Amino acid sequence: MSAFRSSLACLCIGLCLSLPAALHAQAQDDAVVGYETGDTKMNAAIGQARATYESVFIPAVRARSGSQFMLKAGIDTPADGLEHIWIAPISISAQKITGTLMNEPVHFKAHVGDEITFAPNQISDWSFRRDGKLHGNYTTRVMLPDIPAEQAANLRAQLAPLP
Repeated sequence: MSAFRSSLACLCIGLCLSLPAALHAQAQDDAVVGYETGDTKMNAAIGQARATYESVFIPAVRARSGSQFMLKAGIDTPADGLEHIWIAPISISAQKITGTLMNEPVHFKAHVGDEITFAPNQISDWSFRRDGKLHGNYTTRVMLPDIPAEQAANLRAQLAPLP
């Protein structure tokens, strides 16, 4: 049975993007939080992220209304599962998205900083920072009960209300 896998680095990246050197060190140390493919809360979060991608994320990118724009994508792994990982987009089109890996993959061969291309239907979340708050982060919100309390509290304080 495949599992939805998301590295905890995905939670921390929004907090650390201004420290590029720290990204590499942190991405190496972050644990993985796994969710079964049928997890209803996680699937609902992915659905919400996909439903608001075109109406919230893309307009913010086009208007440059924010910073630290990222997409989380489910990347196929050799074990027939998906690893959901944050990617800083370089180019976005209706057919493909190219970006830079912001986390160290656990279940497929690549590294932080590598360029990767994926289809828009692989998006599982989106994020950007505006006015000191993190927007989007639907899957991150589901993960909060499963991460250390201090880290969860820090993230909760930074999350903007959902659209």
